[in-house]
Amino acid sequence: MRKTVFALLLSFGAVLCWGQTTPTPTPDGQTSAPPNGQMERHHRPGLAGTITAISADSFTVKTMNGQTAQVNLSDKTQFRKDRQPAKLADFKVGDQIFVRGESTGENAWQAEMVAAGPPGGFGRMREGMGKEFIAGEVKAISGTQLTILRPDGVTQNITVDESTSFRKQGQSVTLADFQVGDHVFGRGEMKNDVFVPSVLNVGEFPMMGGGQGQGQGAGQGAGQGAPDSH
Repeated sequence: MRKTVFALLLSFGAVLCWGQTTPTPTPDGQTSAPPNGQMERHHRPGLAGTITAISADSFTVKTMNGQTAQVNLSDKTQFRKDRQPAKLADFKVGDQIFVRGESTGENAWQAEMVAAGPPGGFGRMREGMGKEFIAGEVKAISGTQLTILRPDGVTQNITVDESTSFRKQGQSVTLADFQVGDHVFGRGEMKNDVFVPSVLNVGEFPMMGGGQGQGQGAGQGAGQGAPDSH
């Protein structure tokens, strides 16, 4: 079960990968690194949900928190299914999808990429939330305890320990680098009825969609598209 949930996390993160660093093109077509070794931040919010209607240039999606969202498509929208390039015609009503793009209003999105959801749907991801992985906004930090507001609206206290590793903008950091208001995600396990992450990343992991992260700078550098494997 843990391997299955981790595989879902890996595929989800690979699609969305909030904290990408995009080199700057130069006139000769080469790329250059950001100045002073700093990473560029690309805020790419997104959502996950089930297609309820399809038109030539949009999807209507019921997000995982029950809201309805309009996902607009363009000739630049990329589609993926079974980890392979796809096209609009490959999707149908009832499909579960991940969307990466930009918010254009309340529950409205311009899609940069649309990818088919994991085999078996999002149910296993819901079951693993707070038990095998965590995602959400940091509401409080007290010592080694963090209070996390999860995308499903549940507030959960988690605890880090000496085995927890921390990532921010793709770099190893410490708990002191985390702040209230950061969005985090990571995998881990329950220890003495408390979730303990083995790795905790700063970055958006918007499973539930429906506007979370709009205007918040979705992902302050997730660094890795999915939790580390160590």
